[in-house]
Amino acid sequence: MQKIKKLHIFILSLGTCFLLISVYFGYRLITVLGADKTWIKDFNYQEGEIHKLYFNTFGVTECPFIPISVGDKEFRVGFDTGCGSGFSLTNAIEDKIDFTYLSKIEALNRDGSHRGWAKNVLIDNLTVFGETYENINTYINDWTMLSSEKFNGLIGLTYFKSKVITLDYQGQRIAVSSNPIDYTKLNPDKYVVLPLYHTTTKGQEDLPFFNATYENKPVMVYLDTGKNYSYVLDENGKYSSNDKPTDFTDTNLTIGSLDLKLNHMTRVNDLAQGESLPYPVMIELNSDQIIKNNLLITFDLIEEKIIFCKLD
Repeated sequence: MQKIKKLHIFILSLGTCFLLISVYFGYRLITVLGADKTWIKDFNYQEGEIHKLYFNTFGVTECPFIPISVGDKEFRVGFDTGCGSGFSLTNAIEDKIDFTYLSKIEALNRDGSHRGWAKNVLIDNLTVFGETYENINTYINDWTMLSSEKFNGLIGLTYFKSKVITLDYQGQRIAVSSNPIDYTKLNPDKYVVLPLYHTTTKGQEDLPFFNATYENKPVMVYLDTGKNYSYVLDENGKYSSNDKPTDFTDTNLTIGSLDLKLNHMTRVNDLAQGESLPYPVMIELNSDQIIKNNLLITFDLIEEKIIFCKLD
């Protein structure tokens, strides 16, 4: 009798877990299918310019991935606007690709501090959304040096120059086009258009910055899609950006006419500052806040602008 009772409890628990999983993925599917698609027409993207944006397990802190090909093999790598090198791989796929070893190099954090060691290598070709680049001088890192979860590599904005890129986390889409945006057709009540700033700091020239208002003062915001937690600078804080996120706070940020509530921000005392930027970097806005605020983000690397839209 006791065994039958335990079996019933096990079956009930298993059924409950299955139901919860089904509800979760059903909700995610409904969210994706019901996501706003009007931006595709607004930016005049064509059907072949819309691609799937991947997430390992979609939650409030997930980072996006896209497919790339190294030689004749396809891999998913993180779409990381904070990838200063432009493109790098990890030892998770080191034995699956062909490369020429060049040297051992030191890997650095954005603030210039030591992160670890990597291999400098030469790869014959790299293909990203139909465009092929040859003789790629890049790096192979130990994935444990960068993440708690195994991943194949990262690609940043360096390989999207003279392109327009839109990231739609909610609809799990990325759009890439070589056609300029017709700004006369963009609804100013829907889209916030700002200049895209870049630092002259060596190795960080392609990282994206934009101006915003924080605590009634003009500031610079650094946008890094490769991190699943965001930072706010507190010079009196106890923790560094190199520490595990610990000290959390809620704050507000105004981007043009867009007021954002930034919940669960990590308070740090050492946000890296970029050379030649007009204001201090006070906020690092990353994938967690993009998801929480339902932001659609467009990088116009033709006109050097960044465009925000808050989706319903």
